[in-house]
Amino acid sequence: MHLERVVLEVFGGCNYSCQMCPQSTGRGSAFTRKMPLDLFESILDQITPNYGTPVINLEGSGEPTMAKNLPEYVEACTRRGLKSFIYCNGANLNGQFMQDTIDAGLSFVRFSCIGATPEQYTHWMGVDNFDLIKQNAKETLAYIGRSNSACQVASYHLITETDSQAQVQAYRENFIEPIGTLGYIWKMHNWSGNYAVDARVKTARRTCGRPFANELTVRAGGIHGKQGAVTPCCQTMGPPNESLSVLGHMSDQTFEEIWHGRLYEELRAKHAVGDFDSIDYCKNCDFLYEDPEVLVWSNDSTFQVNQMLGTNLNLTKFIQTNS
Repeated sequence: MHLERVVLEVFGGCNYSCQMCPQSTGRGSAFTRKMPLDLFESILDQITPNYGTPVINLEGSGEPTMAKNLPEYVEACTRRGLKSFIYCNGANLNGQFMQDTIDAGLSFVRFSCIGATPEQYTHWMGVDNFDLIKQNAKETLAYIGRSNSACQVASYHLITETDSQAQVQAYRENFIEPIGTLGYIWKMHNWSGNYAVDARVKTARRTCGRPFANELTVRAGGIHGKQGAVTPCCQTMGPPNESLSVLGHMSDQTFEEIWHGRLYEELRAKHAVGDFDSIDYCKNCDFLYEDPEVLVWSNDSTFQVNQMLGTNLNLTKFIQTNS
């Protein structure tokens, strides 16, 4: 098997309490830990070169910039010929820390900005940092230019208002265009049912494709005192679904043992026949619905719904094959 993407969470906690994120109500101490660098490197060594050269996402569902030695994790990827991505709120990504992270070989950084005005941002993200995030994104882009880095800068936004087109325009005018990011504006999602939101079109449920896809999700924390918990995807964050979705731990099992283990195979078998109601952490997830309008707007002409950024992995083929 050739892995296209590995979500290898560096830090499980967060310095924000965003309304639309399970971090705001408490992810739980078992999952808000930092992944030890030696465990991180051992996972990379299991994967590469045995399973290709996947893109490594360093955030999972925590805030990667809370790891003060984040550049060391980036450098560990670079040294092995792997691209490294971080999706972050961007509050810490400035100054020498930002420069060291870029210099370590970071390939892609995405700033999350929920709320198209300072007032909306403060309401949804719980802190008055709209102008700070804009400044940090500008500073990052400027440093990338000065240092001749190939790193790309993007921004992630969610529709939070009834008039979606007005908010798209506001995001474009207030953030995306002044800074010059690749921008992606999405509908809300419900974190496998852990967040009460009804933003997506309800169709007949079908597999999301993730149990069959050539990607791996590894949390910084875990259960029973272990770390490196493998889950089917990033959506099962927070109680109760995160603990229920653990398929094994990289701290005491190999990739092969987990990937071909009983729990993973049972999950795949249930998705293949549409038996979602027997999977506590999947049955209420809105990723089981086919909503082609979930990506509301983007200036990235090559990007498609179900596409994993920076990879050739598109979940559509796994959905079609297993539905």
